[in-house]
Amino acid sequence: MTGFGRGEITLNGLTITVEIRSVNNRYCEISMKLPGLFQPMEQELRDLIQKQVDRGKLSVNVRVEMPVGDSITPSFDLGAAKALFVQLNALRDELKLDEPVGLNHLLRFDSLYQSKDSDGFDPATKAVLIDAVNAAIVSLKKMRKEEGDHLQADLTERLNVIESTCAQIGALSKDRLPEAKKKMTDRIQALLDSDQVLDAGRLELEVALLADKLDITEEIVRMGSHIAYFRKAMESSEPAGRKINFLIQEMHREVNTMGSKANHSSIAHLVVELKEILEIIREQIQNIE
Repeated sequence: MTGFGRGEITLNGLTITVEIRSVNNRYCEISMKLPGLFQPMEQELRDLIQKQVDRGKLSVNVRVEMPVGDSITPSFDLGAAKALFVQLNALRDELKLDEPVGLNHLLRFDSLYQSKDSDGFDPATKAVLIDAVNAAIVSLKKMRKEEGDHLQADLTERLNVIESTCAQIGALSKDRLPEAKKKMTDRIQALLDSDQVLDAGRLELEVALLADKLDITEEIVRMGSHIAYFRKAMESSEPAGRKINFLIQEMHREVNTMGSKANHSSIAHLVVELKEILEIIREQIQNIE
């Protein structure tokens, strides 16, 4: 789901700002932009976010403002820069490029920046970073919750339409058996000679077999069960996106069976409407947790 969250924590002149942007995605994918100082904590931050966010393509941006003269201000690795300069020139010659290697090229390599504290940073700085990330997650989830409420209302309306459409199909299905019986009787009688008598017992057997083929009661009942479970899943506080995705597949299967049994224009049209609604829901639920 789409959303934006921001967390900013200040302690003893140190300010850390974390911004998280989220767009729709079936899985949880995280891209991070961290200052060199915080690079060692990247995996820890990923784990922290993934424990609280189940789905979405997340862009995480961390900014830090250090107190003036702080001992952990990053420095530039001059030796590494010289070695990289030589390598880039060799690459330029190999590729026969005219553009000279400049300072702007070297400054793009984060590996050239290093903290004066080779072990990273003190526990207080780490705590500020964690608090800022958590604050951003809370802000993000609040915004996503608001979007989720709107989506839930829309899905509820679509489920109501599915329910009423299934009721129409069920009513049409019940009216089809007498009609099918009359058509079968007329066709058989037309094929018989005028002096032959229609075997009522055989006709009833054929009608019973036909009724079994046309009966979609089981599909209607299962659809009702799926709709009830869908509503229950939306009310749950647990992530339900993947469960609902599987449920939609089952609902598609029931609707397809109705269509194959239909052999009736009105029912066929209603089945098409159900498929359209289910496809819309399927696309929407790819974005929810």
